Amino acid sequence: MRKPLPVLAGVLAGTLLLAGCSTTTGSDDEVTTATTDDTAAADATSTTTSATATELTEATYEELDVNDLDTSADLADAIDVTLSDGGSTGGDGVSVDGDIVTITAGGTYRLTGTLTAGQVVVATEDEDVTLILDGVDITSAGTAAIDIESADEVVIWLEDGSTNTLSDAADATPAEDEESDAPNATLYSTADLWIAGDGALDVNGVAEDGIASKDGIVIESGSLTVTAADDGIRGKDYLVIQDGDITVDAEGDGLKSTNESLDEDSAVGVLWISGGTFDITSGVDGIDAANQVTVEGGTLAIHAGDDGITTDGVLHISDGAVTITESYEGLEGGVILLSGGTGTITSSDDGVNVSSGSSSGDEGQMQGGGDWGGDMPTDGTMPGGGGRGQRPGDTSTDTSTDTSTDATATDASTTATVTAADYSTDASSEATTDGTDATTVAGGPGGGMGGMDQAAEGRYLEISGGTWYVDAGGDGLDSNGSATMTGGTVVVDGPTNSGNGALDVNGEFTVSGGTLVASGASGMLVAPTADGQGVLTITFASSIAEGTPITVTDADGDQVASFTTGKVSQSVVLSTDGIVSGESYTITTGATIAGSGSGIDALVLGDAATGGDELGTVTAD
Repeated sequence: MRKPLPVLAGVLAGTLLLAGCSTTTGSDDEVTTATTDDTAAADATSTTTSATATELTEATYEELDVNDLDTSADLADAIDVTLSDGGSTGGDGVSVDGDIVTITAGGTYRLTGTLTAGQVVVATEDEDVTLILDGVDITSAGTAAIDIESADEVVIWLEDGSTNTLSDAADATPAEDEESDAPNATLYSTADLWIAGDGALDVNGVAEDGIASKDGIVIESGSLTVTAADDGIRGKDYLVIQDGDITVDAEGDGLKSTNESLDEDSAVGVLWISGGTFDITSGVDGIDAANQVTVEGGTLAIHAGDDGITTDGVLHISDGAVTITESYEGLEGGVILLSGGTGTITSSDDGVNVSSGSSSGDEGQMQGGGDWGGDMPTDGTMPGGGGRGQRPGDTSTDTSTDTSTDATATDASTTATVTAADYSTDASSEATTDGTDATTVAGGPGGGMGGMDQAAEGRYLEISGGTWYVDAGGDGLDSNGSATMTGGTVVVDGPTNSGNGALDVNGEFTVSGGTLVASGASGMLVAPTADGQGVLTITFASSIAEGTPITVTDADGDQVASFTTGKVSQSVVLSTDGIVSGESYTITTGATIAGSGSGIDALVLGDAATGGDELGTVTAD
């Protein structure tokens, strides 16, 4: 999304730009400021709104139209099916042809035994079927150890204490036509599929997916381990996970829902998690849904080759714990709602990204940088250049046209200064290098200029609760639309590359509640607009080192907050209920912070610092 602004840079070169704040200097040096009219004009340009985006709405669980099914299985009423090579047996509703065992009527069936080159098929006249897996080991002769060809609702019940294994043949090949009903998963269903019980199920998808349904999937419980050549678990209409212990190692996406159609009768393309424990490793996205991802509980650990959690629609996290240890972009959606829960997000590019929804690719091909609006380039370069990272597996050089200097750490106690933000040049280019104390100038911008991009209509980031730590190689919080923060706590250790920013919003970004601290490079610095809660914007004339404590103290001598940088930093944006617009605050570095740590614990509110070197004062917007 970030685009360098060469024309504006030419106008402002050598000028310090302030917006809505006063300055206090450590000497009698005069500070030149831009006029209010100039700043207003720039802000107006930055918030031009596009009218082309599709309106996105959040579906309720009821709109998924998931049946309230009783999945419990009674062994006393089950028909026993014994699997064995060349000798499988079953009762009424079961036919055996060699090593293919077919369930032909509705009912409950208890499966035990082993097939080394066989298959269990369900083919009924739209009847409900329950398969109790009680110690089965099935390897298919091709793809799909269990193939549900036709049924109404199918329950896979994992008997308590049992371990069950399903696998494709070692030489299984993918289905030629993904739109056909040919199996493309080891556990494959054309009907709604339920997985429940307290047993264990290991699935090895040699050809394609591990578990897939052309309708919906509901996982109520059980211990599932899925390895897949493509996607781990995929429900076309929806994938609902209520509980369970789920481990996925997939070369494609980990968890997925793919139906893109806008169904008037029910919501589709939705992935809904309300509980469970997840360990997801994926070659592509950890969690990917066409229209919506909802997380309202559970403990998720995601290690993704591409995005951690992504959707073209609404991404809402209201509870649970999300840890993304590796990703290209951590959270991505057309609308992102963070209303609760906890999260740690590590990304090589944007930590949280509200996409524009454009499929034309125009945005990514303008004057430098941009979220990927079209197809990924095949030569490893980025469309239009401009301060972006590369997609996973890309070993090419960043072709950014940004000419600013990346952050380089210096000794904050002797050379760091606080200075007004300058959108035209990287602050590190003005750093003193002679080892002497630099002149201290305090101040910063208000309202965030962004990258002068168009703000996509109907696209926004809304933070109202939860506790979030973002470690981003690109933009920390990035919205191609607008952003609001009314509650919660967000700590961002943003980029050291000045072609990106810890905060990046095309439209307006307002803060009226919660606690926000965002640290990173200053070449593309953006700060939110204060809306009842003050905002401090601090830039340093020379980059300060990773692990440097920064303390903010009010005019009465009371400490508001202390933050210890997790990376080399050139700027810090802070907003919390202890910051009052129009009030002045003293900035100190190098203090000893009681109770501080890394990540979210690097931020300590209240009185926690002793000692340090005073740099100057900043007036809050």
